[in-house]
Amino acid sequence: MAHTGKGQRRYQRKSKISGEPETKHLIKMHVKKDDLVEILSGDEKGKRGKVLRSIPNKRMVVIQGINKKWKHLRRSQENPQGGRLEREAPMHASKVRRVEA
Repeated sequence: MAHTGKGQRRYQRKSKISGEPETKHLIKMHVKKDDLVEILSGDEKGKRGKVLRSIPNKRMVVIQGINKKWKHLRRSQENPQGGRLEREAPMHASKVRRVEA
């Protein structure tokens, strides 16, 4: 019995953050915080770094010194001139491989 009413779609609700269906359990990943990893693809291919944090629901990892992006700050009382911060951006966990130190 397939209903198309709005009430029947509640189990398919997507999360506001990632757009993927919500899950009650964390997703298991092959890398975790403080692991040494090697980049498999992209501009940083072949480089190594330490995992600073992992984001299991999005399957992303943040690696020290890899995938750096500029974050532009708007003017505020603490920072009247504005400014730019260079920080590591998350990358997909499938692009990294854990290596032994």
